[in-house]
Amino acid sequence: MPTSKSLKSDSDIQNNSVISGFIAQAEVGTPAPTTRGMAMVYTALAPAFEQVYTGTSSADDALAMADDELERMLAEIEAAQPVNIIEGYRTIDVEFEFGDGVHSIESDGKTHTVIAESNKSKIDPYSGCIASYNVEKTYICSLTGMIPNQEHLITISDDSGIITQFKATSLTEDIIPEGKGTSGVLFAIGSIIISLIALLSYGAWSDKRKGRHSARGSHLYIAPALLALAVLTFYPVFYGFWLSLTDASQTHLGDEAFIGLANFWTVFSSDGFLRVTIFTLVWTITNVIAHISIGLFLAILLNDKKIRGRVAYRTIMLLPWAIPSYISVLIWRGIFQPDGLLNDLLGTDLNLLADPTGAQIVVILVNIWLGVPFMMMSLSGALQSIPRDMFEAAEVDGVSRWDQFKFLTMPNLKSALVPLSLLGFIWTFNMFNVIYLMTAGGPNLGYGPGSTDILITYVYDVAFIEGQYGIAAAWSVVIFAMLLAFSWYYMKRTNATEAV
Repeated sequence: MPTSKSLKSDSDIQNNSVISGFIAQAEVGTPAPTTRGMAMVYTALAPAFEQVYTGTSSADDALAMADDELERMLAEIEAAQPVNIIEGYRTIDVEFEFGDGVHSIESDGKTHTVIAESNKSKIDPYSGCIASYNVEKTYICSLTGMIPNQEHLITISDDSGIITQFKATSLTEDIIPEGKGTSGVLFAIGSIIISLIALLSYGAWSDKRKGRHSARGSHLYIAPALLALAVLTFYPVFYGFWLSLTDASQTHLGDEAFIGLANFWTVFSSDGFLRVTIFTLVWTITNVIAHISIGLFLAILLNDKKIRGRVAYRTIMLLPWAIPSYISVLIWRGIFQPDGLLNDLLGTDLNLLADPTGAQIVVILVNIWLGVPFMMMSLSGALQSIPRDMFEAAEVDGVSRWDQFKFLTMPNLKSALVPLSLLGFIWTFNMFNVIYLMTAGGPNLGYGPGSTDILITYVYDVAFIEGQYGIAAAWSVVIFAMLLAFSWYYMKRTNATEAV
């Protein structure tokens, strides 16, 4: 189809709506198609169309010349020497003015990033456009996954059309060189061997220091168990540490490059880090306090011999914990749907799971319902182990129920409450099922984590939806560090290991 502006005055073109449309398009921009492969075809065919239209060449001759031109262009590409590229970070920086609605960034005709404008004007850091921020009305971000030493056609558009279009290249110096001898498998295996040697050496040293010479051979008996623990536990942990230091992703798994602490910088500088961390702490602390307080109340209540049918009550209250969580959570999800049981009973049209605050309250309540039975049964066993004669003597001396609880029950429950509360904190901090089955982390806020995402569910999204394995591993290391620091501080403050 001819696009020469010199032909726009031709009467035949003016009377043909299709051809005149192409001319109009040529006046305001580059005619489609815009992908590299189709652009080559267009470059060869455009002169052929124009020659046929102007009568300077027959159709057969024009097509033959176009074929020759295409063959020449392909021969040049094949003759070009390939660039020896070490894969790593490949980025192209873009900067553009934003408006309302949805923005799309395309690379060589394929969608690279879709930006949903929100009231906070941010970009999901794992949508393919990372290290993003805005300055007044300008987006500045780095497009990842670009092939080095190759020209890319970048097109940025919004609801009204193309905002800007330009060509850019990711240069060789943008690439982080591949490290020497940095195999993740070798790193993990080496870490396992060192850990086993360290554990066995520490045990032997401890026995020698305490004079337990007869116990030296016992370490050999536990070596198989330690080996199984190392393979099933230490290896995944150390391999996760390794991945957090690489650019591993869906397209770079097995040939990932060592990038140091870059992933951790991405984690701590991401838009949603503070938000998801705060909600994770609110979710965890609220649940643990509710689990222990309600569970302890029910345990004390059902420990009273004056109440009949205590075994039946305990059995009924244990059902929420005994039923597989995925079944009970899906039932609760159905109850809170717009056409669910809750609205039928209340005669309303509430959609709590679509409201950010409402969804947060719902998932917390559901997890409280699931966790209370376990705490109740665990504390019931601890209560029954307390000698009854202490309470009988206190009643004879006229000690009130509250003082009995404060000075007799609680001190004797410390040995059970400390590990239970620590275990409950770790379990709840990493409670994936309830969040994922109830809301999948939603409602979506337009960027970063959803309103009900906790750290562990967001790691899942980063790893298996966005395919950013290295960044997800860095998130996991951060979670591990948080739990390790809390556990150490909590045990130190509560003297949990004083009897060990």
